[in-house]
Amino acid sequence: MRRSKMNIFTEIRKNLISFIRKSKLVFILFIICPMVAAYIYGVMQQDSFEGKSKFDPIKVEFKYDKTSFEGKALESMLSSKEVKSFINSDAKDDFKCSVVIDKSFNNIEIEKLSGSDSVTDMVQGFVKTFSDSINQYKVLYKDIDKVSLNAEENKQLKEKLVAKLQEIQAVPSIKEKIIEGYKSLGAREYFTISMFSFSSIIIMLTLVKMFYKEKRVGILKRSFSTPNSKINYLAGYLSSSFLIVFFINLAYVLVNRILGIAFTTSIAWILVTVILQSLLQASVIGLIIAFVKSEKVSNAIIGVLNALPLMIGGVFYSIDMTGSSALKMISNFAPNSLILNSYKNLAILQGSNGFLNQLMIMLLVAVIFLVISIAKVNIVWEE
Repeated sequence: MRRSKMNIFTEIRKNLISFIRKSKLVFILFIICPMVAAYIYGVMQQDSFEGKSKFDPIKVEFKYDKTSFEGKALESMLSSKEVKSFINSDAKDDFKCSVVIDKSFNNIEIEKLSGSDSVTDMVQGFVKTFSDSINQYKVLYKDIDKVSLNAEENKQLKEKLVAKLQEIQAVPSIKEKIIEGYKSLGAREYFTISMFSFSSIIIMLTLVKMFYKEKRVGILKRSFSTPNSKINYLAGYLSSSFLIVFFINLAYVLVNRILGIAFTTSIAWILVTVILQSLLQASVIGLIIAFVKSEKVSNAIIGVLNALPLMIGGVFYSIDMTGSSALKMISNFAPNSLILNSYKNLAILQGSNGFLNQLMIMLLVAVIFLVISIAKVNIVWEE
């Protein structure tokens, strides 16, 4: 076991030294080039850029008594233009959230049916805003009933209160109040993240090519001369690949953070995302070198990974602009999309745990790829 560990550390040290000696310029270019491209596209698209925190109306199923005062007030709110811009209560299916309110309007149950936690957060914010407002007006209603007014005056005063409630809830600021903690991505910030996700694929291409270069010159065959050397070699190569991409990713993120361009949210979550991103990149490298013997085939695979975000979105334009739902589904699990969406959601959903789903998907994909790669190499590899 001790000898095995030494072999792994030897592989890591060898690969790191080789990369530093031969690829210093590459290290710098992976930081500078995406920033330059992001600046150019950010300036070009600044005036017309609409890829900010765009939310499609959330399909919510509401169950409540529409005949009561509270029910009428809620129905009026849900039918207002401002609320309709982010909550769709008219949908018939594909609900993201369910809201059940008892007749007294005191017990409100919210259940997430699909989508991310951020959907539930937004609906909870809306319901809380309504509940707080309606409770205030119920108190006022009681006060009105205590005042000596005839039936007509009492009715008119209550109608004015309802109208005032509707007026307050209909103003443009309601959306900003309910989506509190959410922010917009400007053109420069969006392209800084999207170019970074794309360059992450190029880094993987570079490290995969390093593997096939070692294979061509015979280093791989010499490494397989000792027992268990194949597993040791894979573990060493993937560990060194992880460290290389981690330092490149971290440098890019910190430079942009210091400059105030992007990655300005919680530093702890940014670091977690960088670690998971680097793990995902290493796992993709492992999957390719474990299954693909030909360098030409590996180049074709990486080429597809590069072309996919260019064709269906995620680099120069948002994937949301793609009309095909099938392409969107494919894109959601592409490596660059997992990276892009993780940083984008982290930037937009400040103060919310909605971005955690994206991180968990990235971790799950990375672990699956690593397990498959190790199993494949353990059975047969490069015979």
